[in-house]
Amino acid sequence: MTILIIEDDSSIQMLLKLSLEVEGFHPIVAGTVASGLDVLAAQPIDLILLDLMLPDQSGFELLKTLQQSYKDIPVIVLTAKNEMNDKILGFQLGADDYLTKPFETRELIMRIRAVMRRMTPDTTSHAVDILQAGVIEIDRNERSLKVAGQLVKTTSKEFDFLWLLCKNPKKVFTREHILDQVWGFEYYGQTRSVDMMVNRLREKMKPHDHVLATVHGMGYKLEV
Repeated sequence: MTILIIEDDSSIQMLLKLSLEVEGFHPIVAGTVASGLDVLAAQPIDLILLDLMLPDQSGFELLKTLQQSYKDIPVIVLTAKNEMNDKILGFQLGADDYLTKPFETRELIMRIRAVMRRMTPDTTSHAVDILQAGVIEIDRNERSLKVAGQLVKTTSKEFDFLWLLCKNPKKVFTREHILDQVWGFEYYGQTRSVDMMVNRLREKMKPHDHVLATVHGMGYKLEV
């Protein structure tokens, strides 16, 4: 289950990310409303943890957007705002639950599981789980990759990178964007990590490694 964390506090980002990973979830971190919307546009998300105090836009405004474009994705609001009016407004704008900071991560995990139990199968299966792009077949449920019918083992980040590309064939992604989407938080001055990952993947995917195309001066795309 993939959970999008939209939170600008780096210490809370890391706490949530580690806590969710321990529980078997797949967390992705975004520090702004804009980067959160980029994640939503790029890949399937099962649940959103949303801070209300964000640097580029209010979380309340994002709730309105989510209700318009991503209303099937449940949202748990995490905020330091404890006023009843804020809670009522959050629920009116579509939040499924509300947790005030500071909170116990154990309680958060229980609330996540409770929200997901309330969702019907139709609303939790809104995402496509198997993608076919040229010689690549990628299964999000099994976290498996086949290239020309042959199973290829990948690391977690390699898989997430390929899923991003397969969801957007021929779209060019910059190294910075890939770091933000795949690593889950912004790296500064370490875009070489993307190049090293792509080189490893190309070795594994031979003789079909050419599908991971380099766009000089920009980044990478899936050529199908």
